[in-house]
Amino acid sequence: MFWFLRLFLAHLIADFPLQTNKIFEFKRSTPYGILVHTGIYLLISVILSIPYLRYLDAVIFLIFLFSIHTLIDVSKVRNFLSKDGLKEFLLDQFKHFLSLMLVFLLPSGNRVLYLSLPESLRFIERFYNSDYYILLGIGYFFVSFAGTIFYFYIVKTFGIKNFFGKEGISTKSKYLEVLFRSVIFFVYYKFSFFYSLIVFLMLRILEILANKNYKGVGSIFLIVLYDFVFIFSMIYFLNNLLGT
Repeated sequence: MFWFLRLFLAHLIADFPLQTNKIFEFKRSTPYGILVHTGIYLLISVILSIPYLRYLDAVIFLIFLFSIHTLIDVSKVRNFLSKDGLKEFLLDQFKHFLSLMLVFLLPSGNRVLYLSLPESLRFIERFYNSDYYILLGIGYFFVSFAGTIFYFYIVKTFGIKNFFGKEGISTKSKYLEVLFRSVIFFVYYKFSFFYSLIVFLMLRILEILANKNYKGVGSIFLIVLYDFVFIFSMIYFLNNLLGT
């Protein structure tokens, strides 16, 4: 589980915050764009796997993950215009998750290998070696960045607005949503579920009404419900893992 968590964090970082609009458009316009994205994914995965690089099976597995990620993204880009909905997004992420799960089949996959760095870099060592901080990072990137893409697919499915243009989601829309979700995440951990719920309902309803991206009361209900379940089920699950 130790290495898997770090590989999952690498996936979230590379697939969401580091997959910018420019890289997304580059992916769609040329196969080299896909390699740029999956190359970044490989780099982040290697960085978060440094203690495991001494094992041949681990190195081979990282190359395998890079290859599988590339193939999945090639297929996704080819079908982007004809099939780009919530189901396709969830299926795409499920494929990536399944490929990461294969780490448990490796001899080195179940080893707990800590990072050892010079004194000046001990803060990196403390973060890497702590499941608490790794899980907190996973929770944050999952709720804020991955959750942003999920939310816009929910709006596309149950509302009337499609945020996905030729170059992906506009930078303004994307990072306003990331900010909104980051506020919810940190209010929950700084204060309580009650305060984060109030902030969630106020900001979400104001955002929906301001953008008029709904079909009616039923549409508002479904959009808010799906988003609520996504955010707070992840935070609840994370709390149980962290024991907080």
